[in-house]
Formats: sequence, structure tokens, C-alpha cells
Amino acid sequence: MYELRSHLSFTQLRFHCSKQQGRTFHVTTASNSTGEAVVQYFSGETDVQPDACGSFVRMENDNSKLAEVCRQWGYDGTSYYVGKWGHARDQDRLFRYTAFVTGTYHWRLDGIRMCDDTTPNLVAVSSGDFWKVFVR
Repeated sequence: MYELRSHLSFTQLRFHCSKQQGRTFHVTTASNSTGEAVVQYFSGETDVQPDACGSFVRMENDNSKLAEVCRQWGYDGTSYYVGKWGHARDQDRLFRYTAFVTGTYHWRLDGIRMCDDTTPNLVAVSSGDFWKVFVR
């Protein structure tokens, strides 16, 4: 993402996932300094985890529980429920625990595909499910 941003100079990220047997998480970073902090974090320009609340706008088709509880997101290396994007990780921050509330709702793109899921096996992945990250 760091290299991509150096070529495209994008200012927003959009996260979109949907499971046919689950919910849709669809948010875009806000056009403000808090949204910019999210872009910088996921682009690897900073290691400071950005605040979740106020950093994104829910898209019309978002029906996720995750987007409703931004104050409970994240892990800062010491505590959970810190209201931050991410999991205090480095290289895998964009696809592993990008946005999550421990034990409940998760966005994950790694081997365990989760979209507003509470556990990996609650709603299995099926044909037509998707995870997308857009830049603008």
C-alpha cells in the first residue's frame, strides 16, 4: 500500500465485504484528518493506530454490527476495546484484524475470511462472498 500510494496519491480507503449468509460491512474513510490517519496507517506511513470513531462513513448498504460499535474496536498491544483500527501488528495490518471487536465482529482477509462474523465457523465462505479494498 505504501508503494501504491506513492504512485496514486489516494486519500481514501473503502472496505467492503459481504457474505450471502451473513451481513455486509461497507465503509469508506472520512474526508477529514481522522480518515487520513487511517490511510496513513494502512499505507505504512505511520505505526500509530488511528481512532475508529469519526474516521469512516457507512455506505448505504452497510448493515454490519461492526460499524455500529467503533468505540470497542481494536487492540493496542496491551488492551482490547481501545476504539482503534487494527491489532498492533506490522506487515499484516491490512488483512488480519483490520477492524474488529475481540470475540465478536471481525474483518479479516487472511486464511480465515471473516466479514462481520463472530467466529470463523459461524458463517462459512460460499460462492459469491467477497472482500474488497478500494483506494480513491
